[in-house]
Amino acid sequence: MQLRLLTEFQKELAVNYCKLAVVSVDPPEVSAAFKTGMGAEFPFLSDHDRAVVKALDMTETSKSRGVTAIPYGFSLMPDLTVHNIYCGYWYVGRPTVEELRQDLRAIMKKCRSDFDPQA
Repeated sequence: MQLRLLTEFQKELAVNYCKLAVVSVDPPEVSAAFKTGMGAEFPFLSDHDRAVVKALDMTETSKSRGVTAIPYGFSLMPDLTVHNIYCGYWYVGRPTVEELRQDLRAIMKKCRSDFDPQA
């Protein structure tokens, strides 16, 4: 998903007490500059040494590019268990804003007894 779309989506999420975070393999100063340039208010974390992506086996190795991080998207429950995983190896595998919205709706339905006041 394009980060620009997530930056726009952050305002909508704040109403429902939902949060975003981005993890990048860029150096921290590059991530910080990118975050500032986009006007994002959510955290941009750096895994510049690729320790986390290697530990989670989220990499591929090629002769021409070396170790490359495979982009993943996760929607998490409030207790941080994984609700859904999106493998963005191919661009079309990355979640859309609507898919994230549907994930969050399903999560809230599971977690909030008052989700549907007419139930």
